Amino acid sequence: MKLRTLAAGAAVAAVVTVSSPAFAAGPPYTVSVGGSSAAGTHAISATSTGTVTFNARNTSGTIINMNCSSVTGSGTVTSGTGVNPVATIATTTWTGCTIPGGAATVTHNGTWNITGTGTNATTGNETIAGYVGGANASVRTTSNPNICRFTVTGQANGSFNEATQQLNISQTGYSSNLTLSNVVGCLGQLQNGNPANMVANLNVASPDGAINLS
Repeated sequence: MKLRTLAAGAAVAAVVTVSSPAFAAGPPYTVSVGGSSAAGTHAISATSTGTVTFNARNTSGTIINMNCSSVTGSGTVTSGTGVNPVATIATTTWTGCTIPGGAATVTHNGTWNITGTGTNATTGNETIAGYVGGANASVRTTSNPNICRFTVTGQANGSFNEATQQLNISQTGYSSNLTLSNVVGCLGQLQNGNPANMVANLNVASPDGAINLS
């Protein structure tokens, strides 16, 4: 089966909203890449399609839009039995981003993970719920970081579509799964603790073949 729809971040990072409490991980999966479930790791890349929507709700309840035109990422997927998390996101590159104060630079921090929350898959093209966990990114105005800077951390709901090999990130509802911290400046429009939403669709590919879960 193909990678099920998973949320994170990025990668996140890109998916479908998951309502599992506290982001509880699902059962371990058998993960195959290119038709083989032999234990191993495989390089993956992810490229967004369409605008990456990112916004935050500030303390006055105002929605501050801070979108990006695109994001790419790289990492690894783990094949084998008893696997979960199923993948990691080591790097992300963001372009065309804006925040209060102008164009922004986004820096990926640490390693993010993609964890399934759905039940064990059955053979076929499916969408598997999950989340991107451990998301951490530093954001600042490119011209002068003192105009606006902050950190985004947390987890983002999502899913992985086996048929399309697409990771769909859909963190909505301002649930505080993703929050802002270390806020400086930002024209007074953002504050520490502001909850954030993120929606992105990313095409995932491995040189070793399609990713499937069962």
